[in-house]
Amino acid sequence: MTNIQKWFMIIAMWVGILFLIVVFYWMAIRPALVRKMCSQRAKAVSEQSKTGLSSMMEINRAVYSDCLRQNGVDK
Repeated sequence: MTNIQKWFMIIAMWVGILFLIVVFYWMAIRPALVRKMCSQRAKAVSEQSKTGLSSMMEINRAVYSDCLRQNGVDK
């Protein structure tokens, strides 16, 4: 194996590792962070409304679902 082939293999390996890290972040960590942020936003909005409990729950669900949709995360 020549030096060029060795360097190509090393660079290809690092590109593969970086790709796997990005895929893991995008598929596992990012959705969890988005859900946490949307939950906090929905809680804040529903607490600001001075209506009954059932109305607060509907507002919470609507804001949470809308936030998830805006950030590209399915339930």
